[in-house]
Amino acid sequence: MFLTVSIALFVYIFAFSYFRYEPLVERLLLFLCLFVLSMVFLVTSGNFIMLFLGWELIGLTSFFLINFWVTRVSTLKAAFKAFVFNKLSDFFLFFFILLVFNVFYDLDILVFNSEIVKYSSYKIYFGIFEINLVEFLSFLLVGCAFIKSAQFGFHLWLPDSMEAPVPASALIHSATLVSAGIFLLLRFHVLVEISTYCFYLVTLVGSLTAFYGGLVSSFQSDIKRILAYSTISHCGFLMVISMMSSLEFTIFYLYVHGFFKATVFLSVGNVLRFSKNYQDFRRMGFFYKYLPFDCFLSFLCLANLAGLPFSLGFFMKHFFFILQSSFSYFYFVVYLNLFFGALCGLFYSYRLFYNVFFDFKKAKKAVYIQSNNKNLNSEFYANSALAGNLAIIFLFVVSYLVVVYYYYILLSLFNSFSDFDNFLESTTFLYKNVNSSNKLFNFGFLNWIVIFFIITIIFSSWRDKDNNLTFFSFFEYFIFFIFFYFFYVLLSM
Repeated sequence: MFLTVSIALFVYIFAFSYFRYEPLVERLLLFLCLFVLSMVFLVTSGNFIMLFLGWELIGLTSFFLINFWVTRVSTLKAAFKAFVFNKLSDFFLFFFILLVFNVFYDLDILVFNSEIVKYSSYKIYFGIFEINLVEFLSFLLVGCAFIKSAQFGFHLWLPDSMEAPVPASALIHSATLVSAGIFLLLRFHVLVEISTYCFYLVTLVGSLTAFYGGLVSSFQSDIKRILAYSTISHCGFLMVISMMSSLEFTIFYLYVHGFFKATVFLSVGNVLRFSKNYQDFRRMGFFYKYLPFDCFLSFLCLANLAGLPFSLGFFMKHFFFILQSSFSYFYFVVYLNLFFGALCGLFYSYRLFYNVFFDFKKAKKAVYIQSNNKNLNSEFYANSALAGNLAIIFLFVVSYLVVVYYYYILLSLFNSFSDFDNFLESTTFLYKNVNSSNKLFNFGFLNWIVIFFIITIIFSSWRDKDNNLTFFSFFEYFIFFIFFYFFYVLLSM
């Protein structure tokens, strides 16, 4: 609730500044208020009826936000696609609640969490079929969370939801709609713990989502779709860490991703307004000269989301690699998916930042001419509004203060800044001491080597004199880079 309300406060200020010349700004602010109220209603619910009502309301209000510009055909299609997926998620949750009431005759969530352990061997019968109650409930719960959090196979609605205005996208993709599925798994974590298959299913699908979202995001040119697939990737990481019984680090990941992704979205809103609402970065470039404020904040937030060393996201993302220490084939597959998902996160973050703010392209000439001839404090540039810039900078400052304070609380459990040797890590099937050997720092500083190789590949083999791709030289660099990366990982383990 704190994450949602704190981000929403600054999004309101930014929305009023960003749309101050739009005739329907009051309608947008009304929908944003209803959306945040629905999310607060969901996370503060104490029984299943209130939970289901909040779940329905966030789906309904997201439909109105995505379909804000009602005269566009694309927005209507995107809104109905999101609405259909949300209705499928509601279907799973509805039957989950019906089955719970049929067994417990009580709709209190605390009663359910305290009593479900007693029903671990309880059977229900559908005709001639016999099904374990816990497994069937966990199947309905996981299906509901997968759809709402846009996991692999159910992610189709999230990139199209970029048709919503930038303030609405900042809320949907950071702290509200996509986080609702993660919240549901955390709220009913007792059910997930006693299920035999849920741990494997959620971990495998979450790791696949982390890799798939990062891979697709690396090949997009629409900056809002890059951030959308980035959100899908981060939701996969959240699914994996929520299954590792590290609930404190799950909240830490949720805070880092929610705060910094919202800040990136608001900065991207200024970029879009400056470029006359063109979202393709192939028509942008050299924007740091005109938008230095947004360039600086985007760099810091993308560095945190990508997990660069000396950033908060560094401790967030690479914590996974410490936990993946089993030698089974299942853990090996999960480890590789998370590993390449983290690699793709570095690549698309660098690609987005470089192409928007530093690359030279033949962008729309009128943008540069008008920027050089007119004062930026004009009615055509909402990115220069003082209230909008203050909202972004205060959101960034609050993000750092909150996350650093929360991380300080986590560090109070350890002796030093990187001492995870005494950290007791528990999963559904395993209780063990994780011996890190400073592996976290090894993986973190390896990211700088990755960035060096990406820059080398881009400037040495991606362009020849005719600006064409030289495939063989790029392939040689790629093979050498993969070999070096795996060799370094083996040494650091």
